[in-house]
Amino acid sequence: MRFPVSYVWSNPYVNSAAENYRKHLRDVYGKCILTEHDMRRFLAGMQERPDILLLWGFVTERSALTGLCREHGFDSATWEDGFFPHYGTIHVDPLGFCWESSLTRMVFRRCSPQQREVAREARAKWLEKPVKPLPAEVRKPFAFWPLQLIGDKVNDWDLRLTDWTGLIRHFRSRLPADFQLVLKDHPLSAPKDVAGLDKLLEELPNTIRVPKDTSLPALLSECDAVGGANSSVLYEARLMHHKPTYTYARSWFTNHDELFIPVSREFSAYLPRRDWLEKPSTMRTTRLDDYTDWFLAQLLARQIGGKTITENPDLFRAHLGRLSYQSYVENGEAIFEPWGL
Repeated sequence: MRFPVSYVWSNPYVNSAAENYRKHLRDVYGKCILTEHDMRRFLAGMQERPDILLLWGFVTERSALTGLCREHGFDSATWEDGFFPHYGTIHVDPLGFCWESSLTRMVFRRCSPQQREVAREARAKWLEKPVKPLPAEVRKPFAFWPLQLIGDKVNDWDLRLTDWTGLIRHFRSRLPADFQLVLKDHPLSAPKDVAGLDKLLEELPNTIRVPKDTSLPALLSECDAVGGANSSVLYEARLMHHKPTYTYARSWFTNHDELFIPVSREFSAYLPRRDWLEKPSTMRTTRLDDYTDWFLAQLLARQIGGKTITENPDLFRAHLGRLSYQSYVENGEAIFEPWGL
């Protein structure tokens, strides 16, 4: 397997986590490439071809840029902030980000003993976090809704919402009346991220909003279900806490409806899988536990830890090469099982 040393990069953000990691590779062009025109101009003016193109998230012209990689014979990979822990890892995929990623194209057939061990060790370590008391106004049974940043690229590309009130109103209308709905602000939220919520809370029954510093581990541990759009908390709820998880948008859980329950505002009169909501223990079948472990192991196989990147640049480059497009073409899904390569 070839390990990339030189690269070109494309990133719609400024001062993202990628800036801390690109230092281990040699930047051929010395600037961010956002358009096909830019890429063609640089390719025409320079003899050297980079080893790899690194795409960050939803670059507008990503299809054209990856097409030029194929045309000119160099590799590509898509990377973004990872999840366990969030902002402390890099998620790398050979095909794309969220619903464009390789994981949405994979079909669960079995969970290998190695995958099960990886997932359960990671879960046990994750759940060691201390659980603080919840605010007194939180009452069981309750469903938890983690609020997101309205300007998140995932929202811009998928839902294109200007506020979260419509989704929340719909979820509340489908939630049984005796279930409290608990909203929690994103830790980095600004006024635009919570627009309309104060008025909405006056309208909705049995719905509260807790402070942004409320213990997330406690909310996930004590809730009966979680609803939301693309929040990384949805992965944590389902994969770490085995909670019923209702989703209104696409992400890595696309095409994995048995784990992440899709909800449609247009056609759904009731929340699907009400049996899981009212008695979450009914989800804990051997097959679904294996499916959950498999999915978690797949996410972890696409993550590179920040400590690894900082302390071991050679291993970082090796992981990039393993998770790249050309590696995927040559080796298939085996690239997500490092013990198999």
